[in-house]
Amino acid sequence: MTLLHSVLSLVLSWTGLCSVLYIFSTGLVAVVALWTVRLLLRHTWYSHRLSCFSKPQTRSWLLGHLGKMQSTEEGLQQVDDLVQTYKHSCCWFLGPFYHLVRLFHPDYVKPLLMAPASITVKDELIYHHLRPWLGHSLLISNGEVWSRKRRLLTPAFHFDILKSYIAVFNSSSKIMHDKWCRLVAEGKTNLEMFDHVSLMTLDSLLKCAFSYDSNCQESPSEYVSAIVELSDLATRRRENILHHWDWIYWKTQQGKRFKQALNTVHRFTRDVVQKRRTFLSQQRETETQLDVALTARRRKDFVDIILLTKDEDGKGLTDEEIQAEANTFMFAGHDTTASAICWTLYNLARHEDYQEKCRQEVMDLMEGRDGQEIEWEDLSNLPFTTMCIKESLRLHSPVPGVTRKYTQDMVLPGNRTVPAGTICLVSIYGTHHNPTVWTNPHEFDPLHFDPSNKKSQASHAFIPFSSGPRNCIGQKFAMAELRVVVALTLLRFRLTPGVNPELGSSSGRVRRLPQIVLRAEGGLWLQLEPLNRVTQKEQSDK
Repeated sequence: MTLLHSVLSLVLSWTGLCSVLYIFSTGLVAVVALWTVRLLLRHTWYSHRLSCFSKPQTRSWLLGHLGKMQSTEEGLQQVDDLVQTYKHSCCWFLGPFYHLVRLFHPDYVKPLLMAPASITVKDELIYHHLRPWLGHSLLISNGEVWSRKRRLLTPAFHFDILKSYIAVFNSSSKIMHDKWCRLVAEGKTNLEMFDHVSLMTLDSLLKCAFSYDSNCQESPSEYVSAIVELSDLATRRRENILHHWDWIYWKTQQGKRFKQALNTVHRFTRDVVQKRRTFLSQQRETETQLDVALTARRRKDFVDIILLTKDEDGKGLTDEEIQAEANTFMFAGHDTTASAICWTLYNLARHEDYQEKCRQEVMDLMEGRDGQEIEWEDLSNLPFTTMCIKESLRLHSPVPGVTRKYTQDMVLPGNRTVPAGTICLVSIYGTHHNPTVWTNPHEFDPLHFDPSNKKSQASHAFIPFSSGPRNCIGQKFAMAELRVVVALTLLRFRLTPGVNPELGSSSGRVRRLPQIVLRAEGGLWLQLEPLNRVTQKEQSDK
């Protein structure tokens, strides 16, 4: 009986298990089928609604343009072809998953970028991948959360605050230039710009954000290495459609590396914010009237300001929110500005006459001074240098495009409507290279920004920092650093196109690399010649 009972129990258990597995598998198939049907119906609906936009040739009805969008030189040339063919916009499908409208004309870009922030949403195509790093920061948040953070963070970018950062830009530039002089003295006159300039802008940001002297331009830093790795991994994730799903990505080797780098960055930011909050709290308890006066005169960094700021209800940002904003400041501020500086120096290296005119403008400004530092008041007295910087921002936009979604239908010229929920890819690159907007759009011509030409320039023809209520909050910070670094570099060095050692050819014509920011394949190489009259003057001042 015992044996028979055991056999019956085993049979019943096996039957039960099979039944459970059958029910589970049937349910799973049903769920997958339902999801597939909904996906296909959604794809059909968007295909119909977007039929008012021209559609470039697709691989198939289902796959659309999946795999056609490339982060390469050829990808940018593809945008040029789209602009040439479609003039202002076209629709684009990444399989049945993402439905986009690509826009590259000011008349079509303007209504989208100027739309109220209350109906503008950051989409999941790009910004979702940054959320583990940047949290619910100003860059990614929406609605009332975004509005509150924008109000609280705006004082951190006031002119009075930016003025105090000019000294930081000068000192960080000086460290980079001194390193260049040492390398040139060793016979290394051919240098890759992104390596050096990215470290310099990181150095500046760490000082401006945290009052932290990392010495990253001279020695390795775990935090800096983690920032660089996160930027690289975020770019790679965007390019692999399977990695767009978290449950796949976090199991991959890249996902594990991302988490490791993330832990390093978050630990650093958390420690800085907690220590600074404790310091400010203790200071308030013990400060005397003299301490108050000294504190008022001390330069406040980004974390100081956002720790002290309060909304109309007297509430400030939490530690978690401050960490998110500090991480965003570092992410959005170092690589974009480094890209802008590198491409400006590259364009001036290729145009000796413009370079010399900028240099003469800076030398005239510095004439009769004891030191060799750019001051806040100087920034408005560099008109031609600023024209060259803006033209470089047009020709080589650090951020090639931005994406947006809207909670309601958006009406565009030509009786076209972007349905709610569609991803709008505003092509900054395409708009800046649109031949119906710019004369000779692929040529470096600073006269595009001659003040006498500005009246004829269409609104939203030039949008390197986006535009409207959700534009880049740090654009004045970036422009100030750009002018300081470019001016001091031209004052101290003569630049000519360099040679990529691996290719053995001149970098006069480089292959552009549009990642999160615009870089160059194999780096951006320039030949440096120190200007002795300046270096000798600085040596005598020491």
